[in-house]
Amino acid sequence: MKKGIIGILLGLIIFTGCLNFAYAESTNIQTVEYYEDGSYLITTLTQNNIVGIGLLSTRSSKTETKKGHYYDSNGAIVWTASITASFTFNGTTASCTTVSKSKTIYNNSWKCTSSSCYKSGATATGDFTFKHYVLGIPNKTINRTLTLTCDKNGNIT
Repeated sequence: MKKGIIGILLGLIIFTGCLNFAYAESTNIQTVEYYEDGSYLITTLTQNNIVGIGLLSTRSSKTETKKGHYYDSNGAIVWTASITASFTFNGTTASCTTVSKSKTIYNNSWKCTSSSCYKSGATATGDFTFKHYVLGIPNKTINRTLTLTCDKNGNIT
């Protein structure tokens, strides 16, 4: 009797293991903003979707990153700002659980003069201010807000 129960349990474990698998799909969503001086900002959201197939393939959390890459009029990268946020969702509601920010400066004449991030409900936001200096005097300011929002089904925009 004991061997029969163990055999049935092992069979169920193997059976459900065969029915469940997942694979990853990545898609990039980009927007480009052009400035009068020929510089431009590319904002990229890379959606890393884990697609589950099978009886037990449910997913209730995601972590995504949105990046803003600023380029000068010659096409050289000047700075990058990004936020990374984690979300939980259940088909009825969604919530942002954590958010963090980062920035990288590639051109010494630019400085990030302020940056902050916060979460509210199912939305994560990062605010950045970058300034360009010539002979120690600021001559250009770019404010950038990056936002990630999760819906009840785990779709991130």
